[in-house]
Amino acid sequence: MPYKDKDNQVNIQAVCRHLDVGRYDLIRIATKVARLENIRPHDALKKLLEIEDLDVYFKEMKERQIKAEFNSRF
Repeated sequence: MPYKDKDNQVNIQAVCRHLDVGRYDLIRIATKVARLENIRPHDALKKLLEIEDLDVYFKEMKERQIKAEFNSRF
């Protein structure tokens, strides 16, 4: 079923400006966020508007992943 909620679209140019990245980099970053958060790519783009510093965000996500993996093993 096609996605029909046109009011819920993300302004790609605004995300690029917010993060100071190009569109191709944005695709790579949004894909990584979607996989880390286990969310749809569209939701990842929305999340990227909330993130102030990508380096800090990815560092926190890596720590969260390591902690979750550690807790699942022990």
